[in-house]
Amino acid sequence: MTSFQLKPFSRRQRQALLWWRPGSGHEHCRIFLADGAIRSGKTVSMILSFLLWSQSCFRGADFILAGVTAGALKRNVLTPLFGMLESFGIGWEYRRAEGKVIIGDNTYHLFGADKDNAQDKLQGMTAAGAYADEAALFPRSFIDQMIGRCSVAGSKIFMNCNPNGAYHYIKTDFIDRAGEIGLYRLHFTMDDNLTLSPEIRESYARSFAGVFYRQYILGEWVSAEGAVYPMWDDDANTFSDEDPPRYREARRFAAIDYGTANPCVFLDVLDDGSTFWITNEYYWDSAAKRRQKTDAEYAEDLDAFLGGDRNAVIIIDPSAASLKAELRKRGFRVRDAKNEVREGIAATAVLIGSRAVRVHRNNCPCFLREIHAYLWDEKARQRGEEKPVKDHDHAMDALRYLCHTLNNRFR
Repeated sequence: MTSFQLKPFSRRQRQALLWWRPGSGHEHCRIFLADGAIRSGKTVSMILSFLLWSQSCFRGADFILAGVTAGALKRNVLTPLFGMLESFGIGWEYRRAEGKVIIGDNTYHLFGADKDNAQDKLQGMTAAGAYADEAALFPRSFIDQMIGRCSVAGSKIFMNCNPNGAYHYIKTDFIDRAGEIGLYRLHFTMDDNLTLSPEIRESYARSFAGVFYRQYILGEWVSAEGAVYPMWDDDANTFSDEDPPRYREARRFAAIDYGTANPCVFLDVLDDGSTFWITNEYYWDSAAKRRQKTDAEYAEDLDAFLGGDRNAVIIIDPSAASLKAELRKRGFRVRDAKNEVREGIAATAVLIGSRAVRVHRNNCPCFLREIHAYLWDEKARQRGEEKPVKDHDHAMDALRYLCHTLNNRFR
């Protein structure tokens, strides 16, 4: 276990650390929310604050520790928490199979909030407090149930998150109603993390574009509107056979968005280590053609599309189980795509904006038609959700799989 090294805290981190103590001016609040930019020092100060509060104010009590998933909770909360306990010489017992950590006389129950019915796990529990990491990614039902379970006298709820859309329930029902519901909010920026060098801050700033830059770097609760990729440029993001070749030493990939009733798309991609060169597309629209193809037919079409090349790596949605099995049977090298929509769009936007995505302007007419029609869903935005319109987005899904899955190859 790596011990935790306590670094100097910024003023905002000290406020997060001590907000619950008598005399802070905020000790009467029941809910504490730390929101703002990524890498701004929210999490470490909040974990320590929650640990000190729960250990100093209660004995023999039960607490809720929740993350988006069990894996995210372990990575973001438990690992630094155990490091802190090790450094402070405080004993603990991690009962992984039971989903709990025992520190002193208190028990901390572990939950993942990634399912719509995740709140059912909290039924019947009586807790003295809760810690919710990345709370803006939780279903609303889990947050409501979590708060309702904290019924012990003196209980408090700690939540942190990065901003989402302007209509997200954390913004409209918590931040905007802070005084009414007894919430104390601290808004963090990267300046509140004293361990970040100017170079690292610059690196993070380059990692996002568009609405994601405003949310993750500036820490603003703003909604995505209009085009999903407004940074797309028909000249700078395309190429033709007349342009000088730049990808002779490139590795070959095929990105696939699988569809039966919906269109099925293949993108032929050459990656030279800095740019994705999308040289060709396959687009079968079964509705327009009035005929659905079988997995075997799609596999044969992919074989012809790639000219029999079995060295190309196939990037495909993990849910396309039947096509993956057919392709592997035929000797294709198949890799599951990362298919998180929000994170994938953020990664793709940066690559488009830095001109690391280039598309053949003559060979990919469906791709070029889709990217101009790829818009954020206004009705979903009004509900507090951020997602694109699900219409004519199949080449865009294949592009997202490509960029999100292979982004770390050269970035």
